[in-house]
This record gives sequence, C-alpha cells and structure tokens, in this order.
Amino acid sequence: MTVNAWRHGARIVAARPLTFAIYLAHYLAFYTLPLASGLILRAVFDALSGRSPAGPNVWTLVALMAGVEVARLVVIFSTVRFGQAFHLGLASLMRGAMLNWLVSGPGARAAIGTPGEAVSRFRDDVEAMDDFMEAWIDLSGEMLLCLGALAIMASINLGLTALVVLPLIGVVTLTDRLTARIQRLRAASREAGAKVAGFIAEAFGAVQALRLAGAEGRVVARLDRLNETRRQTALADRVLSAVLDGLAANIAGVGSGLVLLLAAGAMRSGAFTVGDFALFASYVGLAGGGPRWFGRILARRRQAEVSIARMQGLMTVAEPLALTERAPRVVRLFQAEPLRSLSVRGLSYRYPGTERGIVDIDLDLNRGDFVVVTGPVGAGKTTLLRCLLGLLRLDSGEIRWNGEVVADPSIFMVPPRSAYTPQAPRLFSDTLRDNIAMGLNVSEAEIAAAVALAALDGDVARLGGIGVAVGARGVTLSGGQIQRAAAARMFVRGAELMVFDDLSSALDTETEGRLRAGLAAQRGATCLAVSHRPEALRRADQILVMDHGRIVARGTYAALLAGGLIPSSLAGT
Repeated sequence: MTVNAWRHGARIVAARPLTFAIYLAHYLAFYTLPLASGLILRAVFDALSGRSPAGPNVWTLVALMAGVEVARLVVIFSTVRFGQAFHLGLASLMRGAMLNWLVSGPGARAAIGTPGEAVSRFRDDVEAMDDFMEAWIDLSGEMLLCLGALAIMASINLGLTALVVLPLIGVVTLTDRLTARIQRLRAASREAGAKVAGFIAEAFGAVQALRLAGAEGRVVARLDRLNETRRQTALADRVLSAVLDGLAANIAGVGSGLVLLLAAGAMRSGAFTVGDFALFASYVGLAGGGPRWFGRILARRRQAEVSIARMQGLMTVAEPLALTERAPRVVRLFQAEPLRSLSVRGLSYRYPGTERGIVDIDLDLNRGDFVVVTGPVGAGKTTLLRCLLGLLRLDSGEIRWNGEVVADPSIFMVPPRSAYTPQAPRLFSDTLRDNIAMGLNVSEAEIAAAVALAALDGDVARLGGIGVAVGARGVTLSGGQIQRAAAARMFVRGAELMVFDDLSSALDTETEGRLRAGLAAQRGATCLAVSHRPEALRRADQILVMDHGRIVARGTYAALLAGGLIPSSLAGT
C-alpha cells in the first residue's frame, strides 16, 4: 500500500478540526504582524529623510511599532498554549490508535519485532509525524507572510522583487530533487535506532542467561557495532536536512545582497527611497521563509511517509484510516451472567503459511466441570485455548455461552466471564501485589485469598510481603513462583471460566497438590486446562486427547485408560 503523508495529515486535521483551526489562526496572526512592522519602518525612515508626505510624526510611528511588537508577544504566548494542546492531542491520537489496535483485537495482533522496535515506533515515528504537521502550520503562516511581503515589494519595485524570488525558487527545486534520498536516509536511521532499542530490551530481559554464558563482553561489542551504525545513519540523515535548512535560511542573505547592489542606482534617481530600502531589507528575510518552509515540508513529507509506513507496519493488517481512529476503548467491568454451559462446534484455525493449527474441534463444558486437554507436543492444545479465548482469529466454527452465540470471543471472553493463565506468564517490573491486581480495585483480603489459593502464601512470607518488587519480567522469582503469581492474578478476578495452559509445568509435586486442592475447594469453579500430569488427568471430569490439531479421543481417565487411548507416558502409576 502506497503511503501518502498529505492524505494522512488531512485525516489528522479532520480528527482535530477545532484545535487545528485555533492553532493555525494564531500562527497566521503571528506571521502577518511583521508586515505591519515593515510598513511602519518604511514610514519612519522616510520621515527621517524628509521624503514622506504629511502624516504621523516619528514618535507616533515608533509607538505604533511598539504596539505591534507587544501584540506579537501576546500572540506568541497564546500560540504556545494552543500548540501544546494540538501536539499532545495529535500524539495521543496516533499512539492511542496503535495501542487500541494491539490490545483490542485477537492475540495475533502482536507487535512486530522486539519491544524496543515497538517503542521506537510509538516514540520516534509519532514525533516525525508531529514534525510534519507542525510544518503545515509553519508553512501556512510563512507562505502568507511571504506572499504579502512580495506583493508589497512588487508594488514598490517589481524588478528588485523578481531578483529576490529567483534564488528562493532554486532552493525549492533542489529540495524537491533530493526528497528520495532524504526518505532513504530517514528509513535507514529509523531502522538502525530501532535495532539498538530492541537489542537493549532483549539484553535486559536475558541478564541471567548472558551472565551464565559469560557473554557480557560480546554483548557490549555487539551494542557498540549497532550504535556505530546508528550514529552513521543518523549523522547522514541530519547532515542532509541541516544543509538544506541552512541553504534555505541563508538564501535570504543573498537576496539582501542583491538589494544592496541594485538599489543604489534607483535611490540616486529618486525612484527608491530610504524607507523603501529599509522595507526591502526587512522583507527579504521574511519572503525567504515561505520557500524555506516549503522546502522543509517536502523533506519532512518523505520522512513522515517512512514513519507512517512503520506505524502501519506495527499494525499488521491496518487499514489506511487506522492511525486516526479514536483512542483505545476502555473495557469496563460488568456483571457476568453465571456460566451454565459452554459449547464449541467446528472450531478451526491454521497459522498463516503453515499446516499447523486445529481442525473441526467440538467441545462441551458444564458449570463445575474440570476438563483437561492433553496430547503430544505440537498437537494444537495451546492453539485450542487461544482460539476459544479470541486470542487467535478463527477460520471457522461457533462458540456458545449458555446457548447464546459469542460473536467476538476477543471481546466476550474476558474477566469476569473468563480468565487465562498461559504456559509462560508475563510479569511486569512492579510489586507482586500490582502484578496480581493489574489495576483491579480489590481489597487486601481478596489478594490474600487469591495468593493462598495459588499456593503462593508461603513464598510471599519468605519474600518479605506482597509489596515486594519482582524485577524486570519477574526476574527475582523462580519459574514456579511466576506461574503461581499468574494463577493468583487469574483467581482474584473471580471468573466464571478459568483457563490455564500447563500451569503446573514448573511446580514440584507438593506445591501442585496444594494448588489443585485449592481449585477443588472452589465451589462451582469451571476449568479448562492443558496438562500432562497424571494427577490432573485422574481428577478430570473429561479428558480431550489431541493429535495433529484434532481431538482423537475423549472421555474419563478410567475409560480412556481401559481403552488404551491414553499414552503410557501419561498414565502414571
């Protein structure tokens, strides 16, 4: 899909029309006031040289000049205020749209690349688009000022005005010819920066593995190489932009030089007054602003298109309007209808470009059931859970909750209807309590009950209490403690359906027994679990045996064992 920065900019304006209009009006006022200053300056010099007709005296003109400058100061302060509202609103619009897309859809909507690369798109690319929109505002004001200045100058001396314009046209032409190179350099710079951020994030997430492998020196060397690449690409990007900006900015000096050289003859003949010269000298720089900003916006357009493509790349199937959609919807807590039955018919999903997935899955759960899914590695067990919860978008099939069709599992299958603990839970760099509550307004008693249910209470006491910090991704906890913290996070939500994927894989036998005893004590608890443990299979009301994405057997432990349908490795003793 071709990216067009102008079109995306127009959509952003349409999403924030009033804020944009107020901000633009302030900029137009700020940029046009210097035209009045130039006219007053012309009148002052003509009055001092005795060439002005009867009118205000010099002191009156000086007072007018002071009034114009005071007005500019007032406009500047007001512009800063509305500018902050515009820029913050623009950034929140785009970041909110990306975040909304990532969190409100199925689990297949995962950020591309490393967390560091995602941060780069949320930060750097949003800022690049913000710079492009700022250039719209500046260009509008500068072009109005430029056209006004040129019109006034042309009314005084058309020939000199034409000489001032020619160098400016050259700058615009040069910038236009270099836009493709600008785009390539910006893309390379962004990519190099994202690699550095991504590598740092991965290194911090694997500190223990790096220390065990004695790889600290190689990690630092790798980071040095990535940083050198980033330095080179960023330098090339910024040098080209700075050269174009400097050329455009200094071209006004060329115009002033031309005025000085050519105005002398006109002044000797009396066709050009001292006031005219003062006006030209003040307007030459003003007239250069329009072409200068026109050149800048051409460069920033290419840079913005790189950023738009990267932001849309984060949203793997994003529509063109995605970046201007409203901020994330807030999922509010609701009173869930108690689960009586859950039925699944014909559930199918294939991972894109592969033959892996699940095919034609049928499943029934009633309130209070404990259903276990088992089978060899790669059988499709985790995929089944993720499809049921809406974390993967179904190819076909139907899910019914209490007999009613679930139109969108990704929205419906959330607490307090269902809660999920994956095989490899993720903790955040926060306290254990906050990792369990995850923003939920729960009491200390509810937290304590969930911790006890997850057989984590003894560990909490040894760690120093529920307020202990767990480090980056729970680095201070063991694998079993992380799993049980995630289980407590699931329990505290009081969900009608609890789904967990191989929850006991990192637990010893005693701890697993306590956790399962806690589950058994929960009246009416409905559980769907992936497990290979014989203890879980024996307790299950129903076992689903999967292989190659299909359910190949179902029944109780005793029935499946008698029929030889449970592999001997799962039969236990």
